[in-house]
Amino acid sequence: MVQEIGTPGLPALRSFSTVARLGGISAAAERLGIAKSGVSRHIAQLEAHFGVRLFERGARSVKLTPVGANFDLRVRSILAEVDQLGDIARAENAGVSGLVRIVATPEFGGQVAKTLCPAIKARHPDLRLAMRTGYAFEDMQDPGTDIAFRVGTFKDDRLVARQLGSFRAWVVASPELLQSYSVQAPEDLAEAPCLTFRGDSTTTTWTLFRQETRSMIDVSGPMAVQSFTALLDLAMAGHGIALLPEFMLDKALNSGALIRCLPEFTSRSFPVFLSYRPGARRVARIDAVITLAEETVPELLSS
Repeated sequence: MVQEIGTPGLPALRSFSTVARLGGISAAAERLGIAKSGVSRHIAQLEAHFGVRLFERGARSVKLTPVGANFDLRVRSILAEVDQLGDIARAENAGVSGLVRIVATPEFGGQVAKTLCPAIKARHPDLRLAMRTGYAFEDMQDPGTDIAFRVGTFKDDRLVARQLGSFRAWVVASPELLQSYSVQAPEDLAEAPCLTFRGDSTTTTWTLFRQETRSMIDVSGPMAVQSFTALLDLAMAGHGIALLPEFMLDKALNSGALIRCLPEFTSRSFPVFLSYRPGARRVARIDAVITLAEETVPELLSS
């Protein structure tokens, strides 16, 4: 039961968040520039107010309880909103400027950067972008992230998500490789050297679609790597057939470095979402980047 002892203030929430991040009262106190007793008092106030235990105390460190871990997600979001209020106030007295932090998958992030950076420079020259890339799901409740580009299924009720479009993957190979292997039907891929997007095995299953027809083919080959950029380079060097996102292939196909195999077949459609926290567009610098992303990124996608 929640005890009526007054609503905890922002200092208590910042102390909690810093302890959760650093794993210790002393480290948090040093980071915040306050006494250890002050940090301990803030944690005690929160636990007393909400009637829950937020940390398990050890001899030299503390660890979030399951309740504390859920609490931490909400506190991060609250602190991010508070930080945005400062951005809103500063935006009233200045043009659109500052740093916007983005996360994206490596290959699609590269395409976004090449498209978005020139547009930002032309329209808002005082804006700066910092992009982290990775295939793992990024926690948008982290105040260190402003917007994210996500590929695939998106389900998070805490965030705003707008689908910008979608893309498919195509089967491609070098002209030299196709002189040795004939690929006239999906089943032919089972007998050809295929480059796979994996980190643990060189064998996988490709699912290809032609209108209402679906073909599932077990493929394998000399190399597997969790990088579409590396797979593109390997395919152009003639080391195997690859299934690659269409947005990466224009240059290689136009130059003849790669040939599209089975042009009537594609992978399933992969939706691309732009996501951000509710209220983020009230911040001028974030809204400016979101607006330009909405204008430019769909051009990279097939639909």
